[in-house]
Amino acid sequence: SRSVSRAGNAPPECHSPIRFGLRIRIHFSMVSFVNCIVAAAVAVVSFTSPSAGLDVNLLPEGTYFKPADRMVSGVVGNTRPFRRSPCPALNTLANHGYLPRNGQNVTKAVLGPAVMSVYNLGEDATATLLALVPDTFSLDYLSTHNMIEHDASLIHNDVYFGGDPAQVNLTLAEQLLERGASSGKIGVTELGAARKARLADSLAINPNVTFGSTQQTLSFLEASILVLGFGSKNNETVPVDTARSFLVDEKIPDGWERASSAISAAEARTTAAKIAAASA
Repeated sequence: SRSVSRAGNAPPECHSPIRFGLRIRIHFSMVSFVNCIVAAAVAVVSFTSPSAGLDVNLLPEGTYFKPADRMVSGVVGNTRPFRRSPCPALNTLANHGYLPRNGQNVTKAVLGPAVMSVYNLGEDATATLLALVPDTFSLDYLSTHNMIEHDASLIHNDVYFGGDPAQVNLTLAEQLLERGASSGKIGVTELGAARKARLADSLAINPNVTFGSTQQTLSFLEASILVLGFGSKNNETVPVDTARSFLVDEKIPDGWERASSAISAAEARTTAAKIAAASA
């Protein structure tokens, strides 16, 4: 074999076995680091985009996932992958996996325990809710006009003006939330004023407005659940940030705790009556 003599000269740095090995290890470490970053980015994209192949039904119960607008609809009988309703409480349950995440084939056997465990709705109040829906349904069923969906909603357009019944009107939502700006909370007085303003608005601009006794009862009971359920029975108020999370993001706020005692039908009716009086 042939050897090359470099007497009197130190070996070039690149020919040092120790340094060369170290350089290789650093190189592969950087490659691994970059690969981890790329993998993490792909994971994030998959989590936020159902079209990327994520099976959202595999997400743990309680994990928040709200489908993109293009993937969801509340129009009755629509064929979008995700179905939602005009009810933020039920949409929130679906977004967290307490109801089927796609909003389809919801059963009373699943709905009842979900509202009781998450919102601490009492058995009698839960029975009242379950009486309004079929044994199995999709959330868009609740968009049927004048069944549960109704005119003069606090955060949704009247059906007369078109649009998706599950789509939140952010202008209306902010008008409601601004009523609690000074105190940081929304209570009976603020909800009464909001209900009065929304009805006046609908009567003024919607020639086909319907707001009879059934719609009135539903609207005031809904408002009562806003403060009792979302507000966790805290002096019939709900913090503005909590209300925004449930109503706009349809998300259970971080650190939120349900009411310490069950919300009975009698309590809901009592608070609803107070809101109705405040709207007079």
